[in-house]
Amino acid sequence: MASFQRAFQVRKRPFFLLFILCFLLLGFFTFFGDKGILHLLKLKKELARIKEVNLKMEEENQKLREEIWRLKQDKRYLEEIARKELGMVKEGELLYQFDLQGLKEEHPK
Repeated sequence: MASFQRAFQVRKRPFFLLFILCFLLLGFFTFFGDKGILHLLKLKKELARIKEVNLKMEEENQKLREEIWRLKQDKRYLEEIARKELGMVKEGELLYQFDLQGLKEEHPK
């Protein structure tokens, strides 16, 4: 009877080691594999970053839509932009430009 139990335990041991090895491999691939938990966490961080970038782009697009609307509809705004960015003046107006840089160099504080 004792020899039967010993023979059963000897046969049982390789199966137990194989089970442990399979369990360890399964755990390894669960955490470190291509579709593992660590990869999933990395993808979640990337998704959050992309959503943040997307939100900023949507806000910028909305501002640009508003500016386009103002440029098409608001003649005063269009005139203001033309004067400020392009230096345009109305017919008969005089534009005075001062050299502030030269003034600072002549009279330092």
